[in-house]
Amino acid sequence: MNIYNSIENKYIPKYVIIAEDIKKEIKSGILKSGEKILSERDIMAKYDVSSTTARKSIDMLRKESFIESIQGKGSFVLQTKILRSLKKVISFSENMRRQSIVPSSKLIEKTIISDYTEYHKILNLSEGDKILKIKRLKYGDGIPLLIDTRYINVKYCPGIENLDVGGSLYEIYESFGIKITHSKQILKLTFLDEQNAKLLNCKKLDPVIWIEGTLYAENFDLIEYEEDLWNGAVFSFYVESTL
Repeated sequence: MNIYNSIENKYIPKYVIIAEDIKKEIKSGILKSGEKILSERDIMAKYDVSSTTARKSIDMLRKESFIESIQGKGSFVLQTKILRSLKKVISFSENMRRQSIVPSSKLIEKTIISDYTEYHKILNLSEGDKILKIKRLKYGDGIPLLIDTRYINVKYCPGIENLDVGGSLYEIYESFGIKITHSKQILKLTFLDEQNAKLLNCKKLDPVIWIEGTLYAENFDLIEYEEDLWNGAVFSFYVESTL
């Protein structure tokens, strides 16, 4: 620390300096999401401060949403919010990469639906038409973030059921000459059942953002219907508008 910082720190409360020190570790990745930070007693020992000062530093971090405190367990780094635009059509993988998050996915189900179902009605299909259902668990930096279920109109991409659908579907569609340019989506708050809670590493009845939507090609051909569960503790959705 240079002399100017030393002089400046004389006029800054110690709890602020301690909180800023911990924030630097969070922002730099030294302390990761879900990791436990120093306890009040640890802060007292490391920085040679009183319990009041240590408590104020933790309170400051909590008020600024850097940590959450759980009674009897301690204080933990909050998961950084991931932004998702409601205006622009963009794949999950691309959205993650733009925020310097490594995307990955795990295929849970891949099934051809031949019998006429409600999903045929949604996709404006007739009896005998086939739908490919895929269900995937999607990750960011190895953390489960989203349960993604898609119902794909096979007639626009014949043979897609034989392909590896673990990555970006948008890229697969483009290989069939299909570019997704339009979507219609409905968002609502819902709560996890036990099975899906296990997949997202959450608790039963934890809140999630449920998205139902249809995706269209440039000529407005209806390509797929989606039903997704987004971890509400991780994602923030936003829309830009003008008057």
